Amino acid sequence: MKIVAAILFGGLSQCGLSYAVDYVSDVLPIMKERCWKCHSNENEVKGSVALDDFDEVRDYQIGEFNIIQPGNPEESNFLERLHLDSSDTDFMPRKAEPLPEQEIAVIERWIKEGAVVDAKNPSEKEKVWVAKFNDSTEAGNSPAFVEWNSSDGKTIEARFHSLSGDSVKVVMRDGRSFEIPFARLNAESVEQAKRLAGSR
Repeated sequence: MKIVAAILFGGLSQCGLSYAVDYVSDVLPIMKERCWKCHSNENEVKGSVALDDFDEVRDYQIGEFNIIQPGNPEESNFLERLHLDSSDTDFMPRKAEPLPEQEIAVIERWIKEGAVVDAKNPSEKEKVWVAKFNDSTEAGNSPAFVEWNSSDGKTIEARFHSLSGDSVKVVMRDGRSFEIPFARLNAESVEQAKRLAGSR
C-alpha cells in the first residue's frame, strides 16, 4: 500500500526519517516539561544530572552500569524512580506530579531500543543499536504496521511511534514519520493509538 500519509490525511507535518525512539526528538520534550527545573544547566543541576547536556547524558548517564542501561529498562534506575510511589524519597520528579503513563512508556521504549541520544547523529556505540533496530524492522520484528483510518474514510498503513498530546506519531515503511492529529482520525484509530501507547 504505497499511499502517502500527507496526501491522504491532508497537510500533515512530516517529522523526517524515524528509525527508533531517540532522546532528542522523543524524550527531551518530556524532560523539558517535567524535569528542567532541577536537571538542566539552564536552571539547576541536582544530583549531577544535566538533561540538556547531550554529551553528558550520552557519556555519563547511559551505560551498562549507569542510571540508564541501554536495552535494559528493568535495571535502569532512571526509569525505576519514575515508577515509585510519590511518597518514596527516591521518587522523581521530586515535589511534582508523577509523569503520565504514556510519557513513561516513551522513556521505557527509548531505553529498550538502546537509549540513543540522536538517531540522526549516533555515536559509534549507538550505531549498533540503530542498526539493530533497522534490522529488526526489516525482519518484521518491530512494532506492527497497522491501518490508520481518517475521519473521512481514507486509510494508510504505518507503525505506531508515540503519542504527543492529541496527536499520534506514525512511521511509514519508507522510514518517514508523520504527526496525525486525533481530529483527523476516526474513533477506532484514536482508540488504537491510545491502546498501542499503553502497551509500550
